[in-house]
Amino acid sequence: FEVAVFHATGMGGRAFESLSREGAFAAVMDFAPQEVSNHMFGGLSAGADRLTNAGQSGTPQLVAPGCYDLVDFVGWQGVPVQLEGRPTHAHNRLLSSAGLEAGERRVVAQSLCRKLSQAQAPVAFVLPNQGCNEWDRPGGELHDAEGLAAFCDEIRSLCPDTVALHELDCHINDAAFCDRVLEIFDSWVASGVVCATV
Repeated sequence: FEVAVFHATGMGGRAFESLSREGAFAAVMDFAPQEVSNHMFGGLSAGADRLTNAGQSGTPQLVAPGCYDLVDFVGWQGVPVQLEGRPTHAHNRLLSSAGLEAGERRVVAQSLCRKLSQAQAPVAFVLPNQGCNEWDRPGGELHDAEGLAAFCDEIRSLCPDTVALHELDCHINDAAFCDRVLEIFDSWVASGVVCATV
């Protein structure tokens, strides 16, 4: 399999969704759906159809909520009015992010579950319950244990029956996350859910 990487900067998500709509991928590993949060809260949006086209085209999806709790904005500009007063992180010279509150994270979880419920192919949602961005670790500048717990509770509660939920007792950047993702992918290849094209 050849891997194509799309950066979750709005433009990257739009390109990814366009190709997903065409059924261009054997499978999708969507580990940075913060563009859904961006669209909901006025950040760098990839459009309202983010996280829908792979499922609608019948493409198997491995999904994880990387940076679901962040809203991205242009780094060299001021913090957008709707995001003022929140903890922020400067990712690089171009991109900064603001954190979401617990109630907002529940709304994001609802949106993710709603979008994935439309999928016409297998979906595995991998939920690392110790954090979903590098700055959300104990002592990190965006650590919010209450917000993370609220999101995880909402995902557990609303995850569609058609989506296989894999909850992991680790952080998204831990080796255990990668191990489980590859285990699921390999099982899909072995069972024919994911097929190599000739």
